[in-house]
Amino acid sequence: MIRQARMRFERDKAIGFLDRAILVLIYIVVYFLPISTAIIETASILAIALYVFKKILQRSLLPDTYMNYAIFAYLAICFLSVFLSSNLIISAHTFSYKLLQNILFFFAVVETLNNQRRVRNVFYILFVSAALLGIDGIYQHFTHKDFIRCRKWWDIPRITASFYTPNDFGCYLAMVIPFVISAFAFFRRRFARASVLALFVLLFSCLMLTVSRGSWLVSLISILFMSLWLRYLAVFLVLVLIVGTAAFFLSGNTYLQARLKGMFELTDAGSMDRRLIWQGCLKMILSKPWMGIGLGTFMFNFRRFVDYPYGHGIPYAHNCYLQIAAETGVIGLASFLLILLVFFYYGIRFLKKGRRDVYWYTSLASVSAAIVFCGHMLFDTSLYNLNLGMFFWFDLALGAAVIIKGSQLLPADTAEGGLK
Repeated sequence: MIRQARMRFERDKAIGFLDRAILVLIYIVVYFLPISTAIIETASILAIALYVFKKILQRSLLPDTYMNYAIFAYLAICFLSVFLSSNLIISAHTFSYKLLQNILFFFAVVETLNNQRRVRNVFYILFVSAALLGIDGIYQHFTHKDFIRCRKWWDIPRITASFYTPNDFGCYLAMVIPFVISAFAFFRRRFARASVLALFVLLFSCLMLTVSRGSWLVSLISILFMSLWLRYLAVFLVLVLIVGTAAFFLSGNTYLQARLKGMFELTDAGSMDRRLIWQGCLKMILSKPWMGIGLGTFMFNFRRFVDYPYGHGIPYAHNCYLQIAAETGVIGLASFLLILLVFFYYGIRFLKKGRRDVYWYTSLASVSAAIVFCGHMLFDTSLYNLNLGMFFWFDLALGAAVIIKGSQLLPADTAEGGLK
């Protein structure tokens, strides 16, 4: 009896240690998301390994979220596509080292971010990291070189900070801004609100300087969505748009002014290039419409489906939905869209029924950031960028975690048992 009690005590102690270690690794991933691919790769793999060991000690299954069936369906279809692939090695590597890693990290985050203090710490760490990137972006604007990775800006005046492209930096900024807005809403101290407001101005300025039209558009859409829940935000948004647009038209940056004027013009080189890639992608989809050509093999097969000399190397599809359909077929795309549909359904449902605490405001930020990412996937490679792809799965996990915890605090007749 004493021996069994001691063994249980030692096991619980080990589980507690693993839980704290996983939490620290998640914090490391959040901080280094925009900074170091190597660090977030290493930290996420370590977090997954410790999480698996923890589950073995607990003798328990993965946490039960409302997204499980959709995620497992997508995982099963991608697994099947490996064996139907045009290149088994590429597909197996993509499944094991990218998709499976992201999904296991998703469950580790859902189970670990299980109280308000941990959720708040995520906000603080995300903001410190974003502030560093914002300062780096402004520094790069004036010196033409960022100080984190010593990357020079492009031949055109667009900032990238530590990212490879302005569009990637724009996507990151547009995903962080909803968290900044939510923090401003639930922070009560004047100093905290002033700090968050200053961070918003910094990140919004950098977003404009990326000159990423797609990022501008999806950021606007996400803020409009947030204004449905935070009514004063609509007035604030109008003021920001007026002041921001006026300021940048008076800035003397002719390239930025031209991009603002031609916001919806699709005759520039980048837009034409995407159109040519999408034509090849559609041919790829039609060649194997149901299960696709194999997970991760778009670039491997690209040359087979273009009727023109493409002189810019082998590209991604620059539309993640088309690339998913090309690689895993319309069945794979449907299962991926099901994940998003379930996430948005339960997220909006919680926003309607939840009480306005830290979980509610975090859910609002998470859903809004997911709107940004889903919109950005229409015309860029966001899902296939390691940093942004990890941010996407982390955002889904954070949203699932706070909805689960927040729903447990609701009266039974309000939760209706639908939010687990």
